[in-house]
Amino acid sequence: MEHKPSRFFPRTDELSVLTAVIGLGYAVSRLLQLPSRTLEAMLFGSPISVRVDGNLVLLLLLAALITTGTDMLMRSHPRLRQDPLDLRPLCHWILPSLTALNVGMLLNGPMQVQVWFLGMLAGTAVLVLVLVAEYAVIDSAHPAFYQMQIVLTLLAYLVALVWFSWVAQQGARGALSATSTFLIGGLISFRLLRLHGDPVSQAGWNSLVVGLLLAELMWVLGYWALPPLVVGAWLLVVLHLAVGLILKGRDRGVSGRAMVEHALVALIAVVLTALLLTR
Repeated sequence: MEHKPSRFFPRTDELSVLTAVIGLGYAVSRLLQLPSRTLEAMLFGSPISVRVDGNLVLLLLLAALITTGTDMLMRSHPRLRQDPLDLRPLCHWILPSLTALNVGMLLNGPMQVQVWFLGMLAGTAVLVLVLVAEYAVIDSAHPAFYQMQIVLTLLAYLVALVWFSWVAQQGARGALSATSTFLIGGLISFRLLRLHGDPVSQAGWNSLVVGLLLAELMWVLGYWALPPLVVGAWLLVVLHLAVGLILKGRDRGVSGRAMVEHALVALIAVVLTALLLTR
């Protein structure tokens, strides 16, 4: 009997193979030690140096493998043609790739074996959830589309928060941290705008503006002695406000109610920041 592809859940054999590759990649990046190199360059008139170690190279290779696996998984959906020139699955690469790199970087930190193993299981579970959610939202006519849209939005915010906090924790020069924030924030905002129905060209220009706004904010906050989590939370709030205002302006214009809602979100962020800084 011929297998009929599901419109909601990916094929279990493909998902199992991809999950096994993820877990194996994290284990190899933890155990295998490769020599490191320091790359030096000039960025916006500021000298920067980046230390590239073997673990980073392995994580980039793992992200490339996950991107390839994600593409195959998305193209197995009945709504997408098995056409290598079909570019619709490209936006579904963003969150899985950023999640894979994020989890890998967190797992490469100093920790006990038991903690690392639990973190690897939790990170792999989050990545699998991202893959399932990306597959589910391909069909906007599915009854569970809006629920999975909310799940994927929350996962995107979680990935953005961890990325922004990690970049702030590195204490790199403003040019490097701002460039990283621009890439991460732009990609995540593009995925969120596409998830909520923005056309590709419009989402591209809007995400470019959001990425630049986040990069400038990261550059400014880099001069303040703020905890990395506070910096990440502020960038996440700005991301949420920017994407929300863009979507509301597209649908029915920015009303007074929308401005009040987003002002309340910003006020809550200010209060939480004050509480964190006074502890």
